Amino acid sequence: MDPKLLNIPTHFSSERLLYRSYTLDDGEFYYRMLKDNWDHLYEFMPSDLMPVKSKEDVALVFEKHQARWNKRKLFLYGIWEKSSQKYVGETYLANPDWAVPRIEIGYFIVKESTGRGFATEAARATTQLAFDEFHVTRVEMEIKVDNLASIRVAEKCGLTLEGLLRKREREKSGELVDTFLFGMLLSDWKT
Repeated sequence: MDPKLLNIPTHFSSERLLYRSYTLDDGEFYYRMLKDNWDHLYEFMPSDLMPVKSKEDVALVFEKHQARWNKRKLFLYGIWEKSSQKYVGETYLANPDWAVPRIEIGYFIVKESTGRGFATEAARATTQLAFDEFHVTRVEMEIKVDNLASIRVAEKCGLTLEGLLRKREREKSGELVDTFLFGMLLSDWKT
């Protein structure tokens, strides 16, 4: 598969949610969201967001993300609730292996929107996107063993626990922690 030939959508939707790729105009609200959710997201924050101190910093991060999108390496989508138009989080597809093809799914939900099923809905919609538009045969999620909420999301979405990756991630404290590998095949999704 040549990923450059894929026509990757910049937006899609599910029952309650709208998903769209970020634009540079999103820098100010995204910076406010990071500030408001710093403690909630800190442990899961990717390294490129750690030094963000302004909306201009966010713009630089978005430019890097766009370059990774163009290289078919990372696909980030903001998530908005249809009924209120409120931003509720982010979902992404990353770390593809186009030779298989397979891709990793991830997400976060802002603190005030947790507990409403948005993570499960977003993970399902992103899985559907991966199979339908990215034409992968496999999706994966790596989840730290103590992240019980994300483990439940993976299970609700029908992903199978396939293994334990020992000392796979480093916490911000420096401690190495284990992660679970969840996976789903296209044939599992279709049944």
